[in-house]
Amino acid sequence: MNSLVLRKSALGRDLTAKYAVGPASRRLSPQQKPARLRRKGPMLWAALALLVLAANFMLASVAWLAVDFVMG
Repeated sequence: MNSLVLRKSALGRDLTAKYAVGPASRRLSPQQKPARLRRKGPMLWAALALLVLAANFMLASVAWLAVDFVMG
């Protein structure tokens, strides 16, 4: 029984050492600069706007049909 307890505590120490979290206030080193977001072209924004408009139209038509079904 004692050896089982010792093995479990040793395993716990190994896991805490392996997955230890560093301090959150640590500054990034020069090699760890965050990636910059590249500017996207107007075609991507136009496609995104069309996708949103199409989804909005679909939801509006489903809502219209649902109200028509309930009221009619």
